[in-house]
Amino acid sequence: WTVKVDPDAVFFPKRLRALLPRHAETAKGVYLNNCKLGMHGPLEVFSKNAVNAWADGRKACVTHFQKACSGNCDWGEDMFIDQCLDKVLKLNREFEPELLVEDHCKPPPGWDDCKDPYMVSFHPFKNATDYDKCMSNAEKAAAP
Repeated sequence: WTVKVDPDAVFFPKRLRALLPRHAETAKGVYLNNCKLGMHGPLEVFSKNAVNAWADGRKACVTHFQKACSGNCDWGEDMFIDQCLDKVLKLNREFEPELLVEDHCKPPPGWDDCKDPYMVSFHPFKNATDYDKCMSNAEKAAAP
């Protein structure tokens, strides 16, 4: 697996390792969708075959979307790679509800106290004080 994490995301690799067995590799590759609204960029998780498919197919995606959008689609990298892998390269996109909770994905009330013992990542925490508080709360709440 390859994981990209934004620096303002509080991330727990051990929690990610615990949930990855739920997601089997496929011949074409699999990547994890972290938000019911579509994949968001703070935490992106790709299988080995997904990374290889991206390396081999990204130019086809650029060509496809330049034609579809009559130029640049003006998307962020997260939307581009999600649309590329899903719509053009036809990889397996699996929703994982414990991957990310963030303010841009309709979070539950109190999400930013970071007390969910299974959540892999919390986002965003833009200053060191808030980041440290989230980290501390999440570590105290960690599942046994």
